[in-house]
Amino acid sequence: MKSIDKIFSESLKYFVQQERSQRSFAAKVGISAPYLNDLLNGRRYGEDQTKRKIATALGYPDRHYEDFLDIGRIILNGSSVPENEKFGGLGDEALRIRGFLPINYSDHLALGQDNVIQVTEDVRRSHVVVHGPSLRRSTSAGLQAFKVPDDSMEPIIAKGGVIVTDMTQNSPENLKEGQVYVVCLDWESRLCTVRYLSWAEKSKTILVCAENRKHKTLVRQLDDLKIIGKVILGTRSF
Repeated sequence: MKSIDKIFSESLKYFVQQERSQRSFAAKVGISAPYLNDLLNGRRYGEDQTKRKIATALGYPDRHYEDFLDIGRIILNGSSVPENEKFGGLGDEALRIRGFLPINYSDHLALGQDNVIQVTEDVRRSHVVVHGPSLRRSTSAGLQAFKVPDDSMEPIIAKGGVIVTDMTQNSPENLKEGQVYVVCLDWESRLCTVRYLSWAEKSKTILVCAENRKHKTLVRQLDDLKIIGKVILGTRSF
């Protein structure tokens, strides 16, 4: 039976080979280039905590650590890491190997009776993925994608485009001035929209602005709206 140190080393080599340089890879995973070189050449093996830190930075946190090690096991068994020719057929493991994270997706922006926008495609079926390292994310926890139902943010985000939202950024106390949010402005229709938000009067009234000039700027009392989350990525169309 191969040792965990050997298995980890093979997994690590697999990822390093896909990077442009050892130095850039070391910076990505938060270790020094000389230390990385020692790990690759068996001069050092690293504590378990360090191994898990590196795996997490590559998109294999916590319970996915064994998935990271499985790559080394496959290589040591003389097999090739599975590669799917068709992107749409990639499984969760193959996506993580590339640093991509499937995220929950909703094809609408309507609040349910529980004040939550229901997911129509969960991470197992979602056709929306993000590149974790680019967003400095190791998991898709707290992220949700939505189809934009209106033209309020055109030409930046088109009607029918897709946005990725950080659902943990929904507290008025932590509102980032001038950032784009998913927000519900009408409790009767329960339909949400995508707008810029700023304080008109701190902790009392919020200024709601659209990119599309045909949508008027609105002033809303804090209790009259619900912030769903902050938009961190958007597409022109979908």
